[in-house]
Amino acid sequence: MAHESAVGRLSQLGASSLGVFRGTAAVGLGVTRDQLTALIRAGVITRELPDTYRLTAVERSPEQDLRAALLWAGPDAAAAGRSGGAVYGLEGVEAIRPELVVPRSHRGRVAGIAIHHSDDRAALMVRRHKGVRVTGVEATLTALAATLEAEAFEIACEDARRRGLTSMSAMRAYLERHGRAGRPGVGAFRALLRELDPTHASRSTLEVKTRRLLVARGLTEFTRELPLGWNDRTYLFDFAFERQRTILETNGRRWHDDPTDYDRDNDKWSVPGHHGYRLVFATWAKVTRQPDAFVSELRATLAA
Repeated sequence: MAHESAVGRLSQLGASSLGVFRGTAAVGLGVTRDQLTALIRAGVITRELPDTYRLTAVERSPEQDLRAALLWAGPDAAAAGRSGGAVYGLEGVEAIRPELVVPRSHRGRVAGIAIHHSDDRAALMVRRHKGVRVTGVEATLTALAATLEAEAFEIACEDARRRGLTSMSAMRAYLERHGRAGRPGVGAFRALLRELDPTHASRSTLEVKTRRLLVARGLTEFTRELPLGWNDRTYLFDFAFERQRTILETNGRRWHDDPTDYDRDNDKWSVPGHHGYRLVFATWAKVTRQPDAFVSELRATLAA
């Protein structure tokens, strides 16, 4: 087979996997091992893992590294933990290196890949998402609960709820069925679910940070997403201290994807006053850089 023909076949082979492929698959298409060696010397391909190669013309990325790791590990492997979170695009979750779950019979190990072993396929809930084999959302969140800091885990969990990847009932059902004692992450996952609003997911990272700050400072008597109506429209407000007739609304321009969303929020800010509520804004700067001053402002309003 001519050199150009071999490159063409390898390009087709790697087209669906961001330029990575297995040597055995290339041989199956008629590319010889000598040709693979020659292409390595020519800089056309590079060996990433045992019998796993990358076309150098395709820019390297974490997703490409993950796909290469999955090819190397075999058809029963799946992205898990931080790699699973990255596949689902969970907010704030990044995988420094590929993280996989494989059957216990898989004994291969290479530097730069985190390997977990499990034969509990029901608990792993393996599926394909955007063409990648990955553990189910609830299984992925359980693994993340064991490795992420509490706030980062809540951000990821609320992002999954907000985007409809899971729900409170689905997470509870998963832990009821698969949350055996001693499994990493189960305790932290259960603890978070006890704190979250059962109906309304936080709509932004700022809401998560605000909720955590309020709870940490003992300000827990709030209602999430209080509905208030005006002019035949109903608006939801982030945190309502109903007894003190005070509403706390998270407000950050960076959290609005569309300028019309921002304008719509402006329309609703006069509504609390019509119902006898005072309004306090929680901005990114207040919550993250001036928490003491922000909490003092809120306490003063609540006491007014």
